[in-house]
Amino acid sequence: MKNLGRFVLLILVSAAAWAAEIDLPANVRAEARIVRGERDGHWEKVLLVSFPEARRTLSTSDGLLDARAALNHAAHPLLWQTLGMRFMGQDGRGGKAYAEHVHANMAGLLQSDKSAVAHMATAADLDNLAVVTRSHGPLTVTVLATAGARSNAIRTGVDAGTYIEGNTPAGTINIMVLTNIRLTDAALARTLITVTEGKTAALQDLKVPSTYTPTVQATGTGTDSIIVVSGTQDPQASYTGGHSRIGELIGKASYAAVLEALGKQNGLFLPGARRFPAAAAAPAKAPEALRLALLHLDAIPGDIAGNRARIEAGIQEAVGHGADWVMTPELAETGYNFASRIGTGWIAPFPDAWISTLAAIARDNRVALFVGFAERDAKSGKLHNSVAVIDRDGVIKGAYRKQRVHGGPESWATPGTDSAPFSVDGIPVGVLICADTYKPEPAARYRDQGAAILLAPANWPPVDGMGPDDLWERRSGETGLPLIINNRTGSEPELDFRQGESVVAAGGKRLFSFSASRSRLFYVDWDRRQGFSQPASQPH
Repeated sequence: MKNLGRFVLLILVSAAAWAAEIDLPANVRAEARIVRGERDGHWEKVLLVSFPEARRTLSTSDGLLDARAALNHAAHPLLWQTLGMRFMGQDGRGGKAYAEHVHANMAGLLQSDKSAVAHMATAADLDNLAVVTRSHGPLTVTVLATAGARSNAIRTGVDAGTYIEGNTPAGTINIMVLTNIRLTDAALARTLITVTEGKTAALQDLKVPSTYTPTVQATGTGTDSIIVVSGTQDPQASYTGGHSRIGELIGKASYAAVLEALGKQNGLFLPGARRFPAAAAAPAKAPEALRLALLHLDAIPGDIAGNRARIEAGIQEAVGHGADWVMTPELAETGYNFASRIGTGWIAPFPDAWISTLAAIARDNRVALFVGFAERDAKSGKLHNSVAVIDRDGVIKGAYRKQRVHGGPESWATPGTDSAPFSVDGIPVGVLICADTYKPEPAARYRDQGAAILLAPANWPPVDGMGPDDLWERRSGETGLPLIINNRTGSEPELDFRQGESVVAAGGKRLFSFSASRSRLFYVDWDRRQGFSQPASQPH
């Protein structure tokens, strides 16, 4: 146990250089920063808020105390699991013992008694911290919140409890409230109710279901925590319910912070929150036609944040051009040769926060999405080269997994098995990925299952001896189904995709072929049978 204490302290001390300051209103008289560290290849972070004097504080973990600091300790879910096991005692409270150990070591680092440091813990990433301030006249409230509600959401009064002490955080909403004015002990206690009401209102508006009873909406998670810190200025408040001005500010700031944190951590957004601004009128199309946008993307290997931003920008441009469906290339999120650069440990279980964000974009802009990404199966943990399918209502229909994976750059991926068509706009859509079109069987199975069209995101450079030659035309001729290939562009040190073609084939013939040396959108209108045409204007 002493050795464990030493390494936790070393993590935090060595991470001091990585502290990131957070701006807070001057009148709350507090300093906040995030201290970052790493252990066993996993992140560990602490939100540390310190005060120039002792503050009357109420914490759901510590009770009433006169605090010189408050912290929210966050660690990667796998770190909670491994360190929880190492700290496991006879009482079975490994996770709680780990959190308490970090609490004690942080207090020591601050040269303060543990009883003067309020604390809470989470597996939510502090990079997704929400900081919200609300003010009115002489009153200021700042709320700092982390939130995750995918794995541990409950509805109080419905769901059962299964233990008494010490479960590891597994989806937690942690809220820290700072005020500029003094709060009595009674006001501190009443603030817990107001914060909880704001949090629950956010969950209700987001329609977050209970993890344990999915037919009902959640009111929180089973491990939520709150810290309320009194300010030092007049006037003093003895009541913080919703009818008071200070209570209004606390409730509104808590509501907004939970919304923001759940958006960042889980990709949960209110309806309309991800709607794109109105664009100029799109080119006309026939009443029954569907406009398909092919995002011929230059994906940079390993630049996950950049590729995601480029995909979202492409979707926005496509929506402005009247697109009904948007398709990216294979592995658009990651680039093709990403694993040798950044590994695969970062890949989160499907659907992760970004896929959920795309679902909100699809819902708010009435567009269906077919997006190439790296998938981790939530149950088995296996990795797949996949395409996420999201309909216009924002429903994540599932993921198609590439069956014919290559060694080398795709050695990280487990081959998928047979898949059924996805229903999008009432149309059965067969999805393939790149080399899945190499043999006739996968496309033929979709034909036999009643598919009306085949979509195939690809990363297929025109290299001698590697095709695709006339494979795509042959697949469309054999199945009688139109086949749309969306290739990529750009280059990676290992492969040059700049001459790669995106193709529309039907009836064994190539109807359209598109190529560009940089990222670009191409559009085709489909009459839902075998007919395709191009809009009156193709953007350049």
